[in-house]
Amino acid sequence: MITKYQNIELYKKLCHISQLYHGNSCCQNLYIKISNGTISRSYQELLAEFLCHVDNKTLLNCQLVCKRWKILIHSYVWRKKAEMTLNRPHILDTDMPWKAYYMIAKKKPFEKNLMKNHSGEHGVQKYWKIFTNGGDHWKVENPPLGVPPLPKNVPVFEGKEYCFVTSYNNCFKMQLIDLEAEGLSSYVLDVLQPTIVVSEWYSCRWDCPAHYECTVELLRSDNKVMKTFQFHDDIEGDKQNQWLNVSHEFKDYGLGLKKISFYHGGMDKSFWAGHYGSKMAGACVIVKIPENDEHRCEEGDTDTNTDTDTDTDTYKSSNTD
Repeated sequence: MITKYQNIELYKKLCHISQLYHGNSCCQNLYIKISNGTISRSYQELLAEFLCHVDNKTLLNCQLVCKRWKILIHSYVWRKKAEMTLNRPHILDTDMPWKAYYMIAKKKPFEKNLMKNHSGEHGVQKYWKIFTNGGDHWKVENPPLGVPPLPKNVPVFEGKEYCFVTSYNNCFKMQLIDLEAEGLSSYVLDVLQPTIVVSEWYSCRWDCPAHYECTVELLRSDNKVMKTFQFHDDIEGDKQNQWLNVSHEFKDYGLGLKKISFYHGGMDKSFWAGHYGSKMAGACVIVKIPENDEHRCEEGDTDTNTDTDTDTDTYKSSNTD
C-alpha cells in the first residue's frame, strides 16, 4: 500500500523523468512507438513501472500531464493495473477500452460475492425487496434453530451463524444486482463473456418439512430476461436437518447483460404458527475471471436465448456434525 507521502514523492520522480526526456529524440521515438502500439524498453518501461504502482486516483491525474503520458496510461498501464488486481497476468483483452480496465482495478468485481446481506446479518429488508411476507413473516435467526450449524468450511459465512427463515405461508424476496455499478463494463460482459456462478445454502428443521425455491435471471437494461435458472425442492425426510447447496453456472449468455435478479423463498409444509419454514443463507453471485480460451462473443452475435435451466446442478448436502 502506497501512503499519501510516498505518492507525492513518486509523483515528483515521475515529473523528473518527464523533464529529463521531454523533447529529445529518445522521447520522440518513444512517442512514435507508443502510437504504433508497440512497447519499447528504457524510458517507457521505467515510466510504466512507476505508474503501475500509483493509486487509481493519482493515475487519473497523471493522464493530464501530457499527451504522451495519456497514451501510455490508456494503452498499457490501466491494463497492467487491472491484471495486477486479478493477480493473473496476460488474461485481459488488449482491445478493451481503458475505462473497462479502470473499473476492474477500482471495483475488483471478479471472484467475489456480489450479493449484499446474503444471510440476513443486516436484517430482512436491507438490500432485499420483499414480495410476499406470509404467515408470521420473514425472520432472521442467529444461530439457526432446529438445524445443525452452518458449514464452517464455506468462506461466504465468515464464521457467522445468520440465516433467513420463512413461515407457514409464502415468503419470497428478491435482490437486484447492477453489474455496471459493480465494475463490469459492457465490453467485459459482451465480449469476454465471463462465467457467472450462482449458489445458495438452504435447510429446514428436523421436526417440520418445508418447501424452498430459487430463481436467478440474467436481465438486459430493459429488464428483458436473457437466461433463467429455476430450482425448487421439497425438503422432507432424509433431507431435513442438514444444510443443502444449490448452484448453477451461466455461460454464453449473449449480448446486453446488465443486471442479475436473485429471487428466493419458501414456506413450511405443516402450516405451524411461527417460523418452521425453509431456511436460507449464503446467497452468492460470483463472476469468474475470464480465461484466455473462454468464448468470445462476436459483435454480430445477437443471441436472444431465453432458455430456462431447471433443476440442474441441483444440490449437495453438507454434514456439519
